[in-house]
Amino acid sequence: MKSVSRVLCSVAVMAVFPVVAGAAGTYYNGNLYQNPQQKVRAGNVSDEGGFYNKYGAGRGYGQYTQNMGTQKITTVQTTTTTTAAKPSRQSSNVSGKKQGFSLGVNATHEFADWGFKMKNAGSYLHYDDLRWNVFSADGVYYFGNSIPMQISVGAKYGMQFGDSPMVDDDISAEKLWTAEYVEVSGVGTEVVLFGSPAMSVGTSSGGKQMGFNAAFGLTDVFSVGRMKITPSVGYRYFKYELETKNNYGLMVDVVNSDTFVNCVEVSGGEIQCSPYVGFANDLGVVGGFAGFATDSSGNILLNPNGSYVIYNDTTANQLDLGDTYYYEQKGVSHKYTTEWAGPYVALDMNYEINDNNSVVAGVEFGLPVYDSKGDQPYRIDWAHPTSVEDKGEFGDAYHVGFNAAWTTKITNSVGFTLGLTYDYYKVSGATATTYINKSYYEDIVDSIDSYIDYLVDQGAAADVIAAYQSSLNDAQDVVDYYSSMGWKAESHSEIESIYKSMGIRAGLEIKF
Repeated sequence: MKSVSRVLCSVAVMAVFPVVAGAAGTYYNGNLYQNPQQKVRAGNVSDEGGFYNKYGAGRGYGQYTQNMGTQKITTVQTTTTTTAAKPSRQSSNVSGKKQGFSLGVNATHEFADWGFKMKNAGSYLHYDDLRWNVFSADGVYYFGNSIPMQISVGAKYGMQFGDSPMVDDDISAEKLWTAEYVEVSGVGTEVVLFGSPAMSVGTSSGGKQMGFNAAFGLTDVFSVGRMKITPSVGYRYFKYELETKNNYGLMVDVVNSDTFVNCVEVSGGEIQCSPYVGFANDLGVVGGFAGFATDSSGNILLNPNGSYVIYNDTTANQLDLGDTYYYEQKGVSHKYTTEWAGPYVALDMNYEINDNNSVVAGVEFGLPVYDSKGDQPYRIDWAHPTSVEDKGEFGDAYHVGFNAAWTTKITNSVGFTLGLTYDYYKVSGATATTYINKSYYEDIVDSIDSYIDYLVDQGAAADVIAAYQSSLNDAQDVVDYYSSMGWKAESHSEIESIYKSMGIRAGLEIKF
């Protein structure tokens, strides 16, 4: 994708470069009106040039109003008096080119979706059915006359409308299993699959978006019949913020191996997995599954009542359910700020239907750089306010945009517009970075170390102290590992992210 994107970008830029000086921004530039009427007067002769406006092809675009006048010339001769008509003159500075400044103001209601997938981790987080109310302003300055160039700038601001669902899905990608070699008593070493499938659903509201663009282009450099075409090159920046509240989730810790099989197939091809359950007592740590039981020899038996039963232990003082739990997060559980920014090339087309109506359309292709920062406040093991960041390089992402609008003339200077917009942003192979909470892991080491000191002071058995010392060593290894990584974990070529939207817009276009 990088090489293809760069080639496309280079070809497009080279194609436009000879005429790059003022490209219309693809969105909402309007291609509005031209300069006011220009008048040239000489003596009693008045030649009044017309003005270009996008609503009428017949009013001054390559045409002009010519006032015919006659001037009486009298020649006194000895025998005759002659009166002759002198030809009228055309205005020399009327060229039919767009000139001056035009402004478009629009209100758009957009429908959008955004989400990202993690290829190796198997996580898919997405915001669906987003709705935005967006307000925008776009200005174009036409140099006119012998310089058919233009400069365009635009800006927009949007607010999320209503509520939208967010889904954090760690199940559908089917990459929840982690394989480990485990020594099983009486069996030997075997591969055991561990997994913690999870999913949560929350509500998104109160989001914001903003953007701006600037471009240079050559005004109406091409024409097909009555349609005028303007190529342009520019830079576009687009940013949105989304957050989730009232998040409800469930995680189930499952284990599957030759000895411990807790995933079974039921009728219709349905597969059900019971969660892992473990408990500890004087005899050591014993593992099991919810829905299963053990006999006095520790063999796994199916429990028809669906609950875990301990047959050979009455002194268990610790029950481990692994990562099996249900949770509710009423506050902000997810918050993402995402940016797409980079150069683009575009073509804008203007077709004059009649004196009062016109149609404009545009297409844009861009190569933005993708950067998305996320915060998950309930993850105490992650850093804040930036918990995760997904970032692409130039060429990893592309943007395709379309727009079309119909404009009808209200007055000589104001027109009403009604149109559609469509945007599609996609990045592939972006790097995923998780920022680790240094204090969280260092506090674990300090807590275990302090407890070992307490056990020593209390005269605890050596094997108990040794067990905690082993835990301390493991915790210190984790601290040392993350410290060597700069307290962050990176995964390259991990992220695929897509944002797409369609909008219905209405507004006014004004000439100055």
